[in-house]
Amino acid sequence: MTVKRYRSTYATRMIVIALFLTAAYSPVAVSQETKKETAVTCTPSDTAFPCPSSAPATEIPATQSRQVASLPDAPQPQYQSDPAGSSLVPGQDKSSAVLFLPVKTARRLDFNDKFSIYVRQTFGPPAVIVPAFTAGMALANPKSHYPREWKDGAGAFGRNYGDALAIVGSQRTARFLTGAALHEDPRYVRSSSKNPLMRTAHALAFTFVDRTDSGRSTIAFSNFAGAAAGGFVGSAYLPHGYNDLTHAEQRMAAQFASIAIQNIAAEFQPQWGPLFRKLRINKILPEWWVPNHEK
Repeated sequence: MTVKRYRSTYATRMIVIALFLTAAYSPVAVSQETKKETAVTCTPSDTAFPCPSSAPATEIPATQSRQVASLPDAPQPQYQSDPAGSSLVPGQDKSSAVLFLPVKTARRLDFNDKFSIYVRQTFGPPAVIVPAFTAGMALANPKSHYPREWKDGAGAFGRNYGDALAIVGSQRTARFLTGAALHEDPRYVRSSSKNPLMRTAHALAFTFVDRTDSGRSTIAFSNFAGAAAGGFVGSAYLPHGYNDLTHAEQRMAAQFASIAIQNIAAEFQPQWGPLFRKLRINKILPEWWVPNHEK
């Protein structure tokens, strides 16, 4: 009884940690409003825009005024987009990049942009670290009919860790290749509704119907391909009794559910941002975990 109670408690803790890291699994910048005051310079002769009473009036020579008037207008600040498609607004909190959940912007992605998203999601720090927690949970609560080499020891941890890596890598690769071939946009499009239920329904529906590069709605073939690849890859190496069609279909359903959870996380990510900043998650995670949006 003590062993079972310990395993149950340990598994619960591991699940909580894994859910937190899964939220960080793919991360996009949180939108933040910034208020800036613009300094106004004027002359007493300026009748259209009189100087404020608090600002001292200074006279500018006529020649200098003509030189200033001949200068071109200063360019307005522009939104900068990194290869992942997440916009970086001037004055924005860069620590919000902890969440890498690519969200649709006005910028259209090319093949290199999509490949950049694929590489960061498939080979970035979360893609390497999160499967370790998955393997730990598999050892804490092993399947009853698993052979000993999959349940005990360092070898069992390595097998479960390799299985988790293979599932994530297969799903991401299949989604990238299918999306690139069919011109699907890998980014999520948030709902315009403010109703939480409507937003959740939109996120779930986006698992089945996403957008093309041109903005048209289309069947999410990349999601279906990714779920199938992640579900059936284990048939090549899992123990006997777990490498059949039934278990492959179960793993495929689990992969599809994970895509839906990522969509929900991306939909409500603006509400998560203030919490992440308040908890100073960026101070807890190492610098190499957070992608640099300025490169």
